Amino acid sequence: MHLDLAIEAARQAGQVLLSQYRQPHQVIWKGLRDITTEADLAAEALSIEVIRRGCPDSLFVSEESNHADLRDAPQPVWYIDPLDGTTNFARGLGGWCVSVAEVQDGQVVCGAVYDPVTNELFTASRGRGAHLNCKPIHASTRATLAESIVLMDWPRDEGWREQSIRYFSRLAPRVFVPRSVGSAALALCYVAAGWADGYYQYTLKSWDTAAAGLILSEAGAHTSDMHGRPTQIDTPDWLASNGLIHEALLALGPLSPDDPSTAS
Repeated sequence: MHLDLAIEAARQAGQVLLSQYRQPHQVIWKGLRDITTEADLAAEALSIEVIRRGCPDSLFVSEESNHADLRDAPQPVWYIDPLDGTTNFARGLGGWCVSVAEVQDGQVVCGAVYDPVTNELFTASRGRGAHLNCKPIHASTRATLAESIVLMDWPRDEGWREQSIRYFSRLAPRVFVPRSVGSAALALCYVAAGWADGYYQYTLKSWDTAAAGLILSEAGAHTSDMHGRPTQIDTPDWLASNGLIHEALLALGPLSPDDPSTAS
């Protein structure tokens, strides 16, 4: 595994982004509520360049350039989100980061999520725990929804956004407070650090979750899809928690648009 390389790529890309933060940007529309900027592209190019120097036979799955399924590739595969939270970044808000993870034989072996604004670096290597700026982190021990902060992010698609609202309507009255971060990777890391107790989203991509998913696991958190099944690298719907409130979160439902509980 190459954790040092993941960290170097995340930090260098993060510094490029930080140098362009709260500056005018060329916003490129990729689809409904889906944007990129010239900063995303520059950060992606630099992170790939750094990794190729240190691991020349690498393959890449990245938000801006390659969405191929490379899980069965014999070479190391790097999952990169060069700017998770582009909308926040483009509007001058906080809540954005760089996410870099290495996959070998279909399994995430190390990952780094770096927030340049706060200089917070979340890292994990499989079997070696999760860390924030080199200090161990662990999921929280809150055992009830009433004392829990649960994070979420909004899907772009209208149907999935309506589904998220249905779940939110059941969640919000029962938890201490819900929050939306605007960056899935950061929100998942906040659960890993014990700052929040749960998180859900219906439409995530592998580059959103590869690094943060390992950080969660190594921090003692629990993840599943919204049906309670184990997450895979290509799972779109994620429910993450400290484990203690997981069943309570699953019980809220509705699970999906075709779930009978959502029918009118």
